[in-house]
Amino acid sequence: MKCAHCFYWRSLNSKDDLTKEELLELSRSLGKIENLSISGGEPFLRNEFAEITRQFVRQNGVRQVYVPTNGYFTERIVAAIENALEEPELDLFVVELSLDGMPHFHDQFRATKNAFKKAMETYDALVEIQEHDQRLRIHAISTATDRNMDEIQRLTTYLYDRCSKMDHHNLAIIRGDRKDPTLHGPHLKQYEELYQNIRRLWAPREEGRYGGIVEPMLQWTKIQTIRNETQVVPCRAGVLAVVVYANGDVSVCENHKPLGNLRHKSFWEIWDSDKARELRELIVRKDCWCTSETFMWPSIVYQPVQLGRVMLGAKVWQTPLPLDESEKLRVSEEELAQLEQESGDPGINAQVPLDGEKQKS
Repeated sequence: MKCAHCFYWRSLNSKDDLTKEELLELSRSLGKIENLSISGGEPFLRNEFAEITRQFVRQNGVRQVYVPTNGYFTERIVAAIENALEEPELDLFVVELSLDGMPHFHDQFRATKNAFKKAMETYDALVEIQEHDQRLRIHAISTATDRNMDEIQRLTTYLYDRCSKMDHHNLAIIRGDRKDPTLHGPHLKQYEELYQNIRRLWAPREEGRYGGIVEPMLQWTKIQTIRNETQVVPCRAGVLAVVVYANGDVSVCENHKPLGNLRHKSFWEIWDSDKARELRELIVRKDCWCTSETFMWPSIVYQPVQLGRVMLGAKVWQTPLPLDESEKLRVSEEELAQLEQESGDPGINAQVPLDGEKQKS
């Protein structure tokens, strides 16, 4: 796929990915890891996905695995997940289906024919796995931009109605060096309203979900961070979290340049270097800020003072009011069928319409 909002697009399909043995060696060199996020590109294209995942479970004590996926390769995804779930020590395997809007918009945005339809086929197949293994949880994730806010509003209602076993619809904000440089973040007020609608709609499924209480805190922190243009919660990237890129580059987060490469130095040589120390000091000084959930989540959860402060700010004790039927932006079955029928091959040079009226039509 050629997603318009991808911030990793310059590195996709390179021939320098770490080999399986190099990834296994990385695992052997590390200590305990609680959460492992395996992203891409499309992570399930990796033939050794399950073997690598199981190594981190056995060697590093990983208990929770999170994997965003475009959901296109159903059989490959199912086989990899079933294999990974054979690890009895694994507590949670979360699949996050990346969806940018309703079928026509989604397929154009990703320049891939039938991308939405394939994602729904994968959802249906995952439900069958979940019936005999509740450790598998199914989420959706949408990246908010200045072009798809109405699309996400329609999408979230559709997913809630169609996908009864989906626990959560996550809302992220575009960041980084996106493939389409004309894409921008959404208006903050519009984003706030969209999140509140999603929170109210999905409240019945969020209740009791692992991490459900963190979601309003995470969204509150993101909104306050944008509003104040600074770290509202002191960021712990480089202390509680690390990024290892496909080519072996190591960084404290995706918004800073790599500190070194595993093919030239060991992980700990990179992690304990003067360069890494200087970057951590920069983060502590709040010289940077972002809305990346990957680093904001542990920064909230594992700092008790900040956790209490954000709980108060987000008013997590308040139960959101359910959405009235009149507030739900639904798609009729007839419209959906038409959208799927019209979702032809947009080609690799497809562009999402800039004109708002064209987009709505």
